[in-house]
Amino acid sequence: MAKAADKYVLVVDDEEDVAFFLVTALEDAGFQAEAAHSVDEALARLEARPADLVSLDMVMPGKSGVVLFHELRKRPEWKRIPVLFVTGHARDERVKRDMDAAAALAESTLSGPATYLEKPVTAQTFVRRVAEILGVEGVGEASEKEESPEVLRRRLEELLARADGKTLQEVLQALEKSRRS
Repeated sequence: MAKAADKYVLVVDDEEDVAFFLVTALEDAGFQAEAAHSVDEALARLEARPADLVSLDMVMPGKSGVVLFHELRKRPEWKRIPVLFVTGHARDERVKRDMDAAAALAESTLSGPATYLEKPVTAQTFVRRVAEILGVEGVGEASEKEESPEVLRRRLEELLARADGKTLQEVLQALEKSRRS
């Protein structure tokens, strides 16, 4: 049985707060994880250390996630690395076409799974999917019951303590918007 501590996941997302959230969720579950914020950075990290799984945002400035997916499938040493697309644009027409092309490429190369989750994704759902793909048991199987307000406040305070000004502004706007709803 595979252990989370033996698995390395590369999270590729241009949004630093999303990448931080996903890496933190993986690390909390016992995985080794790090982030790359562009396709070029991801390629450099993979050169240094091939991943057991790549979590990949589809839509990024410059080169898209599909470009990285194609690069993974071209290289013999990377073509079997499973890819989990994490996107907030799964319903966009252009992204649907890109995902169809990526799925066709995955099938034609007999490589590891290429599936997707739609943002926003919960930590539990993300970790559970990663664990399923990597064959790691006992990770992310806890029920998605609601956490107490005290636990949620503590987790939020920990994240806010490390957030930059732009992220703090976005969080404030989201909280104000939800209060008005």
